[in-house]
Amino acid sequence: MSSSYLQGIQQAFDNQAEIVNDIYVVTSNWFVNRCPIVTRTPRVPVGSTTFSIVSRRFRPRTATLGAAVAASDTQITLVDASPLMNGDVLQLASGERVEIIADPNIVANTISVRRAAEATTAGTGAPNDTILLISNSRTGAEINQNGIALRPVGITQFCQTWQHPVQVGGSLQSSSSYQTSPGVRTPFEQTKMDSLQNLMDDMESSTYYGRGEDPSIASRPKQKGLKTLLSVNNTTSPTNASAYKATDFIRDTMEQCRAGGGDPDVLLLSTNFMLGLATWGQALMRVNAGANVFGTPIDVFEAPFLGGITIIEAPLLQPFTAVALTSSEVRMRMKRNEFWNPRGVRGDSFEGDWMAEGAIEIENPSHHAWVEGITAFSAN
Repeated sequence: MSSSYLQGIQQAFDNQAEIVNDIYVVTSNWFVNRCPIVTRTPRVPVGSTTFSIVSRRFRPRTATLGAAVAASDTQITLVDASPLMNGDVLQLASGERVEIIADPNIVANTISVRRAAEATTAGTGAPNDTILLISNSRTGAEINQNGIALRPVGITQFCQTWQHPVQVGGSLQSSSSYQTSPGVRTPFEQTKMDSLQNLMDDMESSTYYGRGEDPSIASRPKQKGLKTLLSVNNTTSPTNASAYKATDFIRDTMEQCRAGGGDPDVLLLSTNFMLGLATWGQALMRVNAGANVFGTPIDVFEAPFLGGITIIEAPLLQPFTAVALTSSEVRMRMKRNEFWNPRGVRGDSFEGDWMAEGAIEIENPSHHAWVEGITAFSAN
């Protein structure tokens, strides 16, 4: 019997050139500081190229006036009355409190109200004024009351395949004077290492900036990155962009997340944003997050004015960019972790591919924030 077969079943070494080598454990350590979003984010398997990100919404705490309000009006028109209920207490821009006294008309987006509630004075309102939802109020003995249920929202996401071929000719591979990095022995190994960084950079960059493309339209599916998925708290032309202050930063990140019901605990900052923190007089403090398996310290910082929120420098974010995340709602969905796919030898060349397939998943976009478009930082 041939040594290549054992009872008709090929032995493992016969398929050595076809066995993929999952190297996620290595890349998650090696690139922990350069590519923080794809190396530090939890990974969850996904079985399809196309999947849905399901977000469950909470009642918004604000509403918008759809028409002017006079002091004597008992009916108020809103842009959207669907999240409100009978008994809700609202506060107009004038400071007046009003109480909704009947189920809202969600077709006409109108509410019937009792004016000057809670010892306030009836005032006026202008179109597009912001109204605050204070709370719901009931007697406790009411029956047959209508409630609200906000439907979950699904966003379609597409797994992207990243592939970096590695090919080195036999003549180059045989060179004895080829300059390689310490510990790397041959031109093929050096090219493999260079291509692996390119693969990780592509994964990181598309996770931030991918706009998404359906595989049914394009043969090469592309993921929607954070900038596209965070459609709610996405500030691209911030107020005071040319003299951006710490208060502006908190307004565009922390405040927006928390107003949407989020609990932001991680900030990804572009490299030059670290200069912004210094300009604001907020010296970063390094947090001891240990080191990776190669002995490289893991970069984690805190700033006193942010109350213990983890700050991570993200070198592949474009300048003047910050991303606030509620980290429990962010993960990578992977069909295939990073792996080396050897092709062996073809002709006079040594060949193989670095590959990975997956996409970012982020729940409840209102719990996160993205800000860019800043042109200069200001201390005052």
